[in-house]
Amino acid sequence: MGKSEYNSRHMLPADEIATFCSQISLVLQAGIPLYDGMETLVESCKDKKAKAAMKKIADDVVETGMLYNAVKNAGFFPTYMVNMIHIGEETGTLDEVLVSLSMYYEREARIKKSIKSAISYPILLIVMMVTVIAVLVTKIMPIFEKVFANMGVQVSKSGQSIMNAGLMVGNIAFVITAVLLVLVIVVYLINVLGYGHIIKAVSFKIPGLKGLSKKMSASRFSAVLSMMISSGYSLEKALELAPGIVTDKVAREKIEKCDKLLKEGKTFPEALESINMFDGMQNRMISVGFKAGQLDSVMGKMTKIYEEEVEETIERLLSYIEPTLVAILSMIIGGILISVMLPLTSIMSSIG
Repeated sequence: MGKSEYNSRHMLPADEIATFCSQISLVLQAGIPLYDGMETLVESCKDKKAKAAMKKIADDVVETGMLYNAVKNAGFFPTYMVNMIHIGEETGTLDEVLVSLSMYYEREARIKKSIKSAISYPILLIVMMVTVIAVLVTKIMPIFEKVFANMGVQVSKSGQSIMNAGLMVGNIAFVITAVLLVLVIVVYLINVLGYGHIIKAVSFKIPGLKGLSKKMSASRFSAVLSMMISSGYSLEKALELAPGIVTDKVAREKIEKCDKLLKEGKTFPEALESINMFDGMQNRMISVGFKAGQLDSVMGKMTKIYEEEVEETIERLLSYIEPTLVAILSMIIGGILISVMLPLTSIMSSIG
């Protein structure tokens, strides 16, 4: 585990969570008692903060005999991970849950790395846009106006209109890009201060990202059901624990409604179709799996499908950012230059 600030305001990075889950799963798969394995992990820690955090977790495991209480009390693990560990301990599949969590957070770390890589270039472009537009508006445009004045040539009304339009476009573009730059800095500071969950909650309300939030909730919901049903737990018990796994409020309300509909006598496929958690094709798959007694297997497949869709959606969204910003930058700078060059061309041709 790396050098993170280990407190309740700062969640561990996804790659460190993946490493933690992987290490604990290896301990369990090796048949080593959890408290012994935790002590070994504490000794292997090099970083002082990480070692102190691991020692606290190890002490809680020894005291309570449960990993769930330890990670919950630590305060720097995500709610999803904490609740999944709870389910893993309840179902006796903790090692499998930890392997699954390790893979999940490895994928999340990879996605975050891709996001950082994809966003760093657009941020550089925004900085360039602000700089170039500022230079064009404040330095270049006045120079051309002085040149026209010194040449003693009157710029035509149409030429002056074009120049004014170019100047206006430049000013507007400068303000917009400056605001964007400030917004990027604010978002970065919010994330550094440990309030990244606020950014995530707000971003998922954006129309283009609402579908992504729904897919993530559906993936987590199906993962819980698959795990609990395959471990011998009833569907009712799975639905009772599922709301704690899903962080999205709307999805939580849907799951609670599904549980209520089930208690009112509806079948599980009918209840799922009513709450609109899954798409039509997925609902049909669940219905077939439910009738065949293979609901756990179908829900497991659904989890993988949605996880892949989430990853593809994020990558697709990122692929739009760079070319869009390049196109905007090119059009703004091109418009400003044309607004200067057209009157100049007209003047030069009249002199010639």
